Amino acid sequence: MSEETKEQQIHGGQGPVGHPGGHPHGQVGAEGTHGEGLSKAVRTAEGWHSQHMIFRIDFNAWKKWPSEDKAAAKAELKAYIADLEAEHVAEKSSYAFYSINGQKGDILLWLLQPTLEDIYVWELRFRKLKIAEVLEYTFSYTSVTELSNYLKNNMASPEVHKKLYPHIPKDKYICFYNMSKKREHGENWFILPMEERGKMMRAHGQLGRTYLDVLSEYTTGGCGLDMWEWGITLMGNDDIQFKKIVYDMRFEEASARFGIFSDFYVGTIMDDTLLETTFD
Repeated sequence: MSEETKEQQIHGGQGPVGHPGGHPHGQVGAEGTHGEGLSKAVRTAEGWHSQHMIFRIDFNAWKKWPSEDKAAAKAELKAYIADLEAEHVAEKSSYAFYSINGQKGDILLWLLQPTLEDIYVWELRFRKLKIAEVLEYTFSYTSVTELSNYLKNNMASPEVHKKLYPHIPKDKYICFYNMSKKREHGENWFILPMEERGKMMRAHGQLGRTYLDVLSEYTTGGCGLDMWEWGITLMGNDDIQFKKIVYDMRFEEASARFGIFSDFYVGTIMDDTLLETTFD
């Protein structure tokens, strides 16, 4: 992996190019791109559609279910996850299924699919599961995997392809949050010169690169798709690294001056053991 590509891997931009059998949506720097020559925006490439969904479990209702109904509902949920896993293994799509700590929710399901329609079908199927009767939908974020070209990447590289069409790892822990850039009088990211934004994003990427050995990071863009401009998903086997990278980034100019952050959702991979513990 080149040093330039490594720099993009964690917080190197806002974000696999050439989806199997095709090309990314809106190739970075391609001639004829909408707005080319007019827009001051950095060019971006897009890949899979993404949806993060947070659910809270109504444990009082669940406790009232007969044992046989609970068993059937858990078996149906496991069959759904097995179908997602089959597509993940075939590299047709990907997903993540995690618990969530705290009062903001109990379950995080992250879907990555080729189209918005595919996202809808898998979401609808989940919400029609029997177990969904005890789940309250508390938050969702619709977006698309994204890679910007602040770092002048080779957009045809295998490493870039993996960022836009990721094979999500089965790391123990997840941290998901949203961010937008400030648009206030005197502190507006979007009216800064391209050169100034690029300088800050390169510094951003250089800091993120120091965490490559302990974290995976996936950036999705929600402009025009949802409320927040970006979604950041961090994954790793040491949850303390989430704290360390976010704290380090607080001292980096792009975040310190212009970052606006949502709640943070952290949790543990929902394997069969944790699923049984959760729905006992």
